[in-house]
Amino acid sequence: MTHTRQDQQEERFIDRFDVLLLDLGDTFMFDADRFGEDVDFYETYQHFGGKDLNGYEVKQILTDVYRKISAYCKVSENCERIPPLAAYFKKHPAAEFLPAHELDLLEKVFTEHEIGSIPERYTAVLKQLATTHRLGIISDIWSRSDRFYQEFEKVGIRDLFKVIVFSSDIGIFKPSPKIFRKAVEALDADISRVVYIGDSLRRDVVGAKAIGMSVIWIKKDQAEAPEMFVEPDLTITDLQDIL
Repeated sequence: MTHTRQDQQEERFIDRFDVLLLDLGDTFMFDADRFGEDVDFYETYQHFGGKDLNGYEVKQILTDVYRKISAYCKVSENCERIPPLAAYFKKHPAAEFLPAHELDLLEKVFTEHEIGSIPERYTAVLKQLATTHRLGIISDIWSRSDRFYQEFEKVGIRDLFKVIVFSSDIGIFKPSPKIFRKAVEALDADISRVVYIGDSLRRDVVGAKAIGMSVIWIKKDQAEAPEMFVEPDLTITDLQDIL
């Protein structure tokens, strides 16, 4: 039997829903969280005009802050009481006596290493999805959200999203159900017509399922605790697959 284009579209899983809520990192933004041992934080620091600290000090502070906040956010009990990123710099032994402008600069460096890039092929996918669905974002970020909004503007996708919920804006991280509810309530959407798309079993699948939301899991090479596993409604390997 020959299928028309309309028939093929009606067979897509996403056409059961009116709203697509998306994760950000490793869903359509990539090369984020660049905090490895081989990363040159000092180059970024100098790029922004930093002069008061040496390379060792910058690396030590940035690396320590990343490790502390990462460990803190992995504890489920902490997900609804996330301190602002600036608090971690103020409490660091090597940074607590620095002037305010230096603390702001270190936070700016951290943000540049947390944010990734959005390839053009994924902006094309998002623009296509926006012609058939209301789109939104629910994403865990540590930095202030303004730099992420700037990146969305830069690649021309800011206006595609009807709601954007960043964890740093509300102090709540996934898998807390509260961050998912906030997006659904902002859209005044019927949850049966909403699907969440993300790459983490623990944070995305478990969190969305906790409020009865359907989930599309982007399966990556990852090892997550079996006890955290909840069955997604659909498993894909790349966001482009949902088209």
